[in-house]
Amino acid sequence: PETHENRYPALELLRLAIPRRVYTDNHIRVIAAACRNIYERREEITHGYRITFEAPILRHFTVELEKI
Repeated sequence: PETHENRYPALELLRLAIPRRVYTDNHIRVIAAACRNIYERREEITHGYRITFEAPILRHFTVELEKI
């Protein structure tokens, strides 16, 4: 938003967009295994990242992060 304040949604969702005709079933299996691994370790993952720099537009492509 114009205020540059972060907005936190009621649900934390992730969109995984997969281009057609690019990835095979094996690629998708690897992605699924990685997602499952993260989910199973969710209690062990105790740190996140803070934004230290963001571009005025499209910050998700140019953001710089710091581990917290």
